Amino acid sequence: MFTTSAFLRLVAAVLTALALSLFLVSEAEAKTATVGPVSLEVADDFKAVAGQPTAIHQDASGITVEASPLPPEALHEFKGPAFLDYLKSLGFTDPAYVDGGLKRTGAYTFVTADAKGAQGPETRFLLVIGGEGRAAIVTAYAPKSALADGHASRATIESILASAAVTPGPAAKP
Repeated sequence: MFTTSAFLRLVAAVLTALALSLFLVSEAEAKTATVGPVSLEVADDFKAVAGQPTAIHQDASGITVEASPLPPEALHEFKGPAFLDYLKSLGFTDPAYVDGGLKRTGAYTFVTADAKGAQGPETRFLLVIGGEGRAAIVTAYAPKSALADGHASRATIESILASAAVTPGPAAKP
């Protein structure tokens, strides 16, 4: 018969093995995707979307990630109330800065907002980043219904955005 401590050790070993296998499976299913001027870490099942801006989409969650280049000065200009007003003028509702919402280093601006999308009401996550003498805006979004029913999650979107990095620009011609 098992003693209590032997049983607890067995349970701990099983849970550790399960956690390790889940970690390894999630690592195996990740890939680096290039979306316009940005590279980011996403699940293997994200697929390229034709059209502009450059985008990738995951059917299972409804998450879409778009990226567009910006002039380098945008990293410092896309801040403050004027940027939120600009987003409102584009049809976004309730835009708000999210301070410290992403685990990243370097300068960035992170905003959440609601919008009307092709699939109905959406929650959008906008990230302005710079590097390599370039800047970009990355917009990740999912239908509010996918977020509400658990098919998509804010944590997944924030993890994708936290991994975003501006790629080097094309080499200058001699």
